[in-house]
Amino acid sequence: MAVYKRSYKVYDGPLTPTGSRFLVLSRYSAASLFESRYFTVFTVLCLVPALIGAATIYFVHSATTQLLLGMRLSSTDLINNVWFWGFLQSQVWLAFVMTVWAVPGMMTRDLANHALQLYLSRPLSRPEYLLGKVSAVVLLLSAITWIPGLLLFGLQAQLEGHGWGSEHLWLIGAIFIGCLLWVTVIALMAMALSVWVKWRIAASGLMFAVFFVLPGLGEAANAILHTQWGRLLSVPYVMTLIWTHLFRLPDRFIHGFNYAGVPLWSAWASVLSVCLICIMLLNQRLRAREVERG
Repeated sequence: MAVYKRSYKVYDGPLTPTGSRFLVLSRYSAASLFESRYFTVFTVLCLVPALIGAATIYFVHSATTQLLLGMRLSSTDLINNVWFWGFLQSQVWLAFVMTVWAVPGMMTRDLANHALQLYLSRPLSRPEYLLGKVSAVVLLLSAITWIPGLLLFGLQAQLEGHGWGSEHLWLIGAIFIGCLLWVTVIALMAMALSVWVKWRIAASGLMFAVFFVLPGLGEAANAILHTQWGRLLSVPYVMTLIWTHLFRLPDRFIHGFNYAGVPLWSAWASVLSVCLICIMLLNQRLRAREVERG
């Protein structure tokens, strides 16, 4: 039958609810990542520190196991806020590597293949598109950061008893807020760099430059201008400063990492400024049309 003789009808099947429509994009974005066998293996390896942490908590609470190994450890001396801080430090850097691996490819494919125009031609707005991409990354990174941290907190509270959990409820907020802040910053930064560069390798390289080269420029500015404000250019520095106060670390950490010269409010202002700049860059680049200049 010729095409012009076909009768077309309006689609009358089930519709995705408007409020959760962005989750369709999240689901398919996450599924595309796990098509890579290497990425799946790396994700599993990211959970190994959590298993080691759970084994450590069990070991310090098991008198029988310590007796068999000829050791004697006190849970109150080992499992504390410093221990959780150290565990999550390793997890957030694994999350950074995962972000550099996953996000640039996720974003550049849509721009290189002009898929963004197809997305936005559907009943999907730019904020919903961005929310769908961000939520996929945030959920993936949450699975290796604050979720294992809260599970280990629950295990420690259960085995320790004697009101340990109620005395350390503030640690739940430190774990959740600290990890979520880190995940949000690196996810937005990776997406903003990816949509402007439109080349996966270059976007990954820029992420490493922002985290490891830009702090060097800040230290050079400190040496030339005899100030401490150049450290605000270092995302790891300001994030660790915020974490130091969230986890109520001892004063030796503040002096050891030379955090005394930078006020806490400036670190929060630096992080929020980075997020705002990334959102502005995404807003400028995520358009339904693109002008090619030749």
